[in-house]
Amino acid sequence: MKTLIITTPLRPVPTTYPPMGSLSIINYLRKHGGGEVEFYNIDANRPSYEEALRHIIDAKPDVLGVSAVVSTAYAYTKKITLDVKKACPDTLIVVGGNLAASAEILLRRTGTDVCVIGEGELTFLKIVKRAKSTKHLKEYSDIPNLAYIDNKDVIINTGYETPLEKTEIYDINWRDLEASTDISNFIFDPYTGDQALPWLDHDPRAREPHRRGKKLVELHAAKGCVARCTFCHRFDKGIRYIPVEVLRHRIQGLVDEYDVGFIVIADENFGTDRKWLRAFCEMIRPFDVLWRVAGMRVNCITPEFINLMKDAGCVSIIYGMETGSPKMLEVMEKKTKVSENCEAMKWTLGSDLYSAVQLVLGMPGETNKTVQETIEMCKYVLTLREDLNPNNLSINYAQALPGTPLYEFARHKGVIGGDQNGEEDYLLQISDRNAHDEFATLNFTELPNLVCQTWRPRVTIETNYAFVKKYGIESYRKVLLADANFFRKKRNTDGRFANPRRLIDMSITSDRVHDIKQTLELEEPKFPPLTSLLRTGNFGMAMICYPVLFFRLRGLLIFLVLAKNFYQFPLKYNMRIFWEYLKHGFSLFRVRRLALREYKTLRKIVWNDLGSRDDDNDALIALRKGR
Repeated sequence: MKTLIITTPLRPVPTTYPPMGSLSIINYLRKHGGGEVEFYNIDANRPSYEEALRHIIDAKPDVLGVSAVVSTAYAYTKKITLDVKKACPDTLIVVGGNLAASAEILLRRTGTDVCVIGEGELTFLKIVKRAKSTKHLKEYSDIPNLAYIDNKDVIINTGYETPLEKTEIYDINWRDLEASTDISNFIFDPYTGDQALPWLDHDPRAREPHRRGKKLVELHAAKGCVARCTFCHRFDKGIRYIPVEVLRHRIQGLVDEYDVGFIVIADENFGTDRKWLRAFCEMIRPFDVLWRVAGMRVNCITPEFINLMKDAGCVSIIYGMETGSPKMLEVMEKKTKVSENCEAMKWTLGSDLYSAVQLVLGMPGETNKTVQETIEMCKYVLTLREDLNPNNLSINYAQALPGTPLYEFARHKGVIGGDQNGEEDYLLQISDRNAHDEFATLNFTELPNLVCQTWRPRVTIETNYAFVKKYGIESYRKVLLADANFFRKKRNTDGRFANPRRLIDMSITSDRVHDIKQTLELEEPKFPPLTSLLRTGNFGMAMICYPVLFFRLRGLLIFLVLAKNFYQFPLKYNMRIFWEYLKHGFSLFRVRRLALREYKTLRKIVWNDLGSRDDDNDALIALRKGR
C-alpha cells in the first residue's frame, strides 16, 4: 500500500508559508496507523510539469492526495489529475483543501475520484485504511467529509467529520518538510546584511546582538476564525485555539532544533480569547523571541493587550480592516466599525509596533463615495506618525472564491457563468493569480472596469499626499528612503502584502527600478529618475516616489491607468474597457445590473433574497454556503 501526497503551485512564486495541511496529515497518518506516506512538495520545489508527472507515475501510488489549499490551483490540479488517471487508472485520487468547495467541477471535469470537503487528517486516514481493501467508492459512504460520484452518476455528500482535538491541530514534524525540500525556504535568517524584514527592522530589539543568526518561521496558534466575511471561504466552523502548553512544546522544539528566534503567528484570527491570549503571552515571554501577528480583529484589541503582547516580544500586529466605509463593512459582514479600525491603529502605532492597512476594494456596492470613505480612514491612520511610511498599504481587489457569498452573487448576476462550463471557465481564469492582479479581477460593481482600476492608485496618491501635507515632502522622502534602506540593498521579503507595500518590498531587487541589470550597492540611497521609471513601466513606483506630481495629476487618473494598461495588457483588453468607460458616460447606455438595493451583508442578499439557483446540486449547497 503506497500513499503519496503532493502540493500544487499556489502562486507564481513560492512563499515562506509551510504546507501545514499536508504536513499535518502526514504526521497524523504516521501516529494513527496509516502507514508510511511519501510527500512530494511541488509548490516549494517547482519542478517542471513533466518532471512532476513522471515522479508521480513512477511512484505508482495506491492513493494520491492532492493538496489544493486555494481555488487558484484549479488549472494545475485538473491537468495533473487527468494525466495521472490516464497513466495510473487504479490510483485513487483524492483532492483536499479549499478548492474542494468546487467539488462538482472537480468530480465532473478532472481526474479526481474523491473530494475531502472538510478537515483532512481523520478523513484521509480513513480513506487510506479503506483503500487497502477496496477502491469501490460505494464502500466509502460511511466516511464523513467526502464528496464523490456514485455508480448512478449521483454526487454523494457524506456530511462533516468531527473536528480534531485542539492538541492535534497543525501537529507537524518539521523533519518531513526538511526531507521534502530546502528547509531554509521556510526557516530562514530574516536579515540581509545589516537589515531585517521591514516589520522586524522597525523594532530596536531586532538589532540586539544576541539575535543575530537566529531563524524565522511561521507557526499557527489556532485554526479558523470567529468571523464569516462574505469574500472569505470558511472551510472550518468557528475557531479552535491550540492549548498554550502544546504551543510551548512546539516552540521549544523549533528553538532547540533550528535556532528559531523570530516567529510569525500565521493565524487568521489571533487572540480573540483573551484568557488564552494572556496565557500565551506568559508562555512565550521566557523564550525571548520576537514575533508578529499576521491576522487580528480590530475589535479584539485594547491598549492593555497591546502592551501585554509587546512586553512578551510582539513587534507587529496586522489587522484585516478591509475598508473604511461603514456601508462596505455591512456588505462584507465584518461586524466591526471604522472607528475600531482607527483606534486599533492608533494604539498599535502609539506603542511603536509595526502595522499596515489591508484593504479589499471592489465588493458589490463599492462606489467612488465608499472608496473616498476608505481614503479618509487611510489618511488618518497612516499619518499618525512622522516616521511611518504611508505606503504601508496592502490593497487587493475582491476575488470571488467558491464557497463564498461573493462567488454566489457573481453567479446570480452573470459575472460568473452559472452552469459548470461558466464556473470552470472562471476557475481557469483565476488559476495561479493573486487577488492584487487587475487583469484577472472581475468587476462586481455597477461602475466601468477602468473606474474601478483607478481606486487603488487613488488611495495611494491621496494617502501619500496627506502625509506630505502634514509633515512635508522632505519627511516623506526621508521615511521612504529609511524604509529598510530603500533603493539601496537587496533584502528578503515574505510576499504577504499587495500594492503599494508590495512594490516597496520588491523594488530593491528589481533590475528595472534604476534601469540597470544588477543589484545596486550605492553609497547613498537615491530616488530613481521619473523618466527611468516611466520608460521601464514602473508606474506604481513612479507614483510612490513622486507623490506631489501625481496628486496634481489625479484628475487624469483614468488616462494614467489606461496608459499603464497599454504597457502591461493586450490591446484588445484595453480597447474593450475604454469603450465600456465611454458608454458609461452616456446614461442611455448605463447598465445597473450589479447595483445593491440596500447595504446589508452579502450573505443575506444571496441566500435570503436571491436563494439558490434551480440548477444547483442539492448535495453541495452546504459547500456553496461555506461554514
